[in-house]
Amino acid sequence: MSGLSIVSRATDDDLGDVIALRYRWRTEEAGETGMSLEEFQRNSRAWIDDHRSSHLGYVARVGARAVGCAWLCVIDRVPGPGKFLRRGAILQSVYVEPTSRDVGVGSGLLRAMLEDALTMGLDYVMVHPSAASFEFYRRAGFTAAERSLELRLDA
Repeated sequence: MSGLSIVSRATDDDLGDVIALRYRWRTEEAGETGMSLEEFQRNSRAWIDDHRSSHLGYVARVGARAVGCAWLCVIDRVPGPGKFLRRGAILQSVYVEPTSRDVGVGSGLLRAMLEDALTMGLDYVMVHPSAASFEFYRRAGFTAAERSLELRLDA
């Protein structure tokens, strides 16, 4: 890949590209089957409309070509007397197409999301990394949470 990637918050004009990247990732790399791209586009647009208040999309482009995407899911937590406004986030669906990896695109996506998280005054950002991305997040400063457990209900 040549050229500098530009990362921005995804606009309505970017959604087709962001959805197509997610579809490509889940079908080509994760082997998922089910919906056609057209059906996934239609259903995903409806889902995005329903989740605009909690999910912020991001797109990375080299020129006009979308090469990466990600989502920041903002969570409002139950208030406390010491800190009434408590908010966190989960990084979701961070994806960079294979030909654009290891050249800073993923770092650019992560940087944009973390800058927004700081601007929003979030308390924390967490991620469920894949085995392949674990060290990427470690290098960015993510550490194992001491008080986090997970019970998988989809197993």
